[in-house]
Amino acid sequence: MHPVLRALSWRSTAAVRTLRGFGQRNKLVVEDVELTSTAGYRLVARRIRPSGGGRHPGVVVSPAIHQGIDALLGTVAVVNAMEIAALGYTVLIHDPAGRGGSWGEEDFGGAEHQDDLRVAIRALAAHPSCTGRVGVLALSLGIAAAVGALTGDGASLPVDWLVDWEGPCDREIITAGGTMLVPAAGHTLNDEAWWRPREAVRGVPALHCGYVRLQAFPDHAQPDELRHSRRMITAAAAGKLPWFQLNDHPRGERPERPHWIAGGPRAANAAILAKLRALRGAEHA
Repeated sequence: MHPVLRALSWRSTAAVRTLRGFGQRNKLVVEDVELTSTAGYRLVARRIRPSGGGRHPGVVVSPAIHQGIDALLGTVAVVNAMEIAALGYTVLIHDPAGRGGSWGEEDFGGAEHQDDLRVAIRALAAHPSCTGRVGVLALSLGIAAAVGALTGDGASLPVDWLVDWEGPCDREIITAGGTMLVPAAGHTLNDEAWWRPREAVRGVPALHCGYVRLQAFPDHAQPDELRHSRRMITAAAAGKLPWFQLNDHPRGERPERPHWIAGGPRAANAAILAKLRALRGAEHA
């Protein structure tokens, strides 16, 4: 898509979402939350839930690169916390270390951000407005922290599913073949200590929850890139996950010719909300 058309698409989608948000505000409660990481850092968070009371399944969002609470309360992120809560979820969003009001340094999905996410999941699961069961929504590079958080020490967390929206899966895709080096933070592509914990494709087979990959063509960040989606589904199939799914294909299927989501922010927003709605309904099936 031409850059001008892409900008217009984002702008028009943001306007539609803003109008929709006006009708949701009176039906939701937004609460300030302060968490503490294992290292002792202050983490700023918000909890958004339906105003009618009761207990709801939870969603914790692992935000895209450079994003946090501000993006997830407005229309900068592809989906926001109010849109998710309006589906009947209690949602927790946070500023990962080094972003917004949280302490620490930017970690680009490494061990610190993975710990932040585990802390957020435990806090949400323990809150009276949550049923105790949680799903994780990872947006773009947020998948690095999400997979790391849910494997290893996080394998026992009360997480039922992980939804991965177009996350780059390894150092090759994260850096677009070495041409986008911000997430490298000065490290070379041969630095195993830096990259290994941030390569989600390595950890997917060890997940203990369901896994959904949502992928459009063109991709939101690298328009011609689809290898990351195929690599993640292949990795999921190689593990012992309860189930995995690509877009709306049947669970457990590795399609040779996938049905990709249409490109653009409006289709992405709709696809994410539709999948979360379906997962919410499945809990009551």
